[in-house]
Amino acid sequence: MAMLWVDTITDEEAGALDRGIWGVVGTKQADGTFIAQATGPAPEDGDFWYDALNRVKEDPDKRYAIARRHLPLPAAWREMAVSLRMKIRKARKEKTEYEAELRELHHLAAMSSYAGYGYIQRVPYSRLAALDVSYHRIGCDRLLLLGPTDRKWMRELWGEAGGHWTASELYKEMWADDVQRIKADQAEEQHELTEHLFGNLQREIDEKRSSVAPQPEKRRRGIFGRLFGK
Repeated sequence: MAMLWVDTITDEEAGALDRGIWGVVGTKQADGTFIAQATGPAPEDGDFWYDALNRVKEDPDKRYAIARRHLPLPAAWREMAVSLRMKIRKARKEKTEYEAELRELHHLAAMSSYAGYGYIQRVPYSRLAALDVSYHRIGCDRLLLLGPTDRKWMRELWGEAGGHWTASELYKEMWADDVQRIKADQAEEQHELTEHLFGNLQREIDEKRSSVAPQPEKRRRGIFGRLFGK
């Protein structure tokens, strides 16, 4: 089974996974044309993952599981949050416990506030999951994944937080180091891709040139040839 982002432990694993999904790969077609494209997110049973999720959207556990496999795509965070809200609302209606689901919702929102897509996928999940982003440390008002009702539920159970932050603000030095590292890696990868694509293009040009037979050089006629048609 292919590695998921939630399985990543090192920077190298997270980077390799991202390149495997979004790294541009060049392939030569049967007609000789050269096409460069990314693989994209892994399918679910042969279908695009979000289409598969929509088929089970009334089942919060299945919906959650599919979305989790596709973290840290922005839609995956949102779908996991929706799934947890479905379970919380059901528990509240039935007057049963839901604090575990609410804590999971808060933790998801806190992790997702570390960086936007473009950076967060290059940060290993295990490192983000281990950060102290508990409610009384990070609060809830700055976490964009949460809505007003989520925050109301949290205040009902846990009271007021000591402050309100994002994970990137709480861990700003770590965040700055990650951004610098990721930008350097992406710049190097872009340079390598450019070299690779131009190298393939040049080889294709050279192949076409070599396949064309050289035309014999026409002998220039002298003055008598032009006069007498020789």
